[in-house]
Amino acid sequence: MSYKIKSLLYFVTFVASAVLYYAMEPEFDNKNNRNSAEIIQLQSNNLDIDSKIAKLDKILE
Repeated sequence: MSYKIKSLLYFVTFVASAVLYYAMEPEFDNKNNRNSAEIIQLQSNNLDIDSKIAKLDKILE
């Protein structure tokens, strides 16, 4: 087999396997998927520990 035919055969099988993989992979439903990670962002002014320590140091001096 020539190099071009062999390369074409490999490319066609790769494309076919990619299409098959995409077609067989289950779709994820965000509502029913409990294994997905969620990032929760908390906003609070009370978490600024460095400024509180600085104020406490000033008071103690």
